[in-house]
Amino acid sequence: MRESWEYYNEIAGRYDYMYEEAYWKLYHVVVERLIEDHVKTAGKALDLGTGTGKWALYLAEKDHEVVAVDLAKEMLKVASMKADIADLKIAFIHSNAENLPFENESFDIVLAMGDLLSYAKDPIKVLNESHRVLKIGGSLLATVDNAWAFLYDFLSRGEYMMAKRLIEQGEIPIGDRSVSNKRFITKPYFSNEIESFLDETRFDLVDIASIVAFYPYDEHALAAGISVAADWEHKYCRNRETFARSEHLFFCGKKR
Repeated sequence: MRESWEYYNEIAGRYDYMYEEAYWKLYHVVVERLIEDHVKTAGKALDLGTGTGKWALYLAEKDHEVVAVDLAKEMLKVASMKADIADLKIAFIHSNAENLPFENESFDIVLAMGDLLSYAKDPIKVLNESHRVLKIGGSLLATVDNAWAFLYDFLSRGEYMMAKRLIEQGEIPIGDRSVSNKRFITKPYFSNEIESFLDETRFDLVDIASIVAFYPYDEHALAAGISVAADWEHKYCRNRETFARSEHLFFCGKKR
């Protein structure tokens, strides 16, 4: 089984094109709105697992001072090229999120999008490092894979051994075989697990939300009305009834 960064190094040149369909456009609009709910003023931001830089560029465009890290060098190359084209100043650093090369209390916000905490070998170390580099009262904004969605898929397809592995081991192999033969491990989370691991790492959970709960959409209808769909998604994303429906969960933790 490979490391996640090895998988992403291999697909770096194709990565952005894999997320052009309407579902992912909606996903990103909903995430933008959730970020905006918590980030009201520009500050110094750290983007963990930046990948090809989507959220680093988003923050830089809103006048944040942005530092972005990733272990996949090929992804960082794409991100840096995109920042140059957009004429945005972002510091891209090849680094492991479990051992960050920054001083204590250096950042106002930390982002861990793209399900970094699901893919990290030691997510508690990532949370501890995020806590260390955040200023008091600073916010961690993150997304993770949703265990309910995986469990639903496994059981509905009769993949009972995979469902058993998810429940007993808390992790499963993933990877898009259409772009790479490499597989890596993800740790999906049930919504009720999130508060406990944040509390363990001295964060207070201030928000949790589903991301794209009303899937599947008619793709043509969705493509014609992504903003309207995002309005509805954002309206109900914090209702716990939606937490079991989405493939991903968003949360915000505030440093004590």
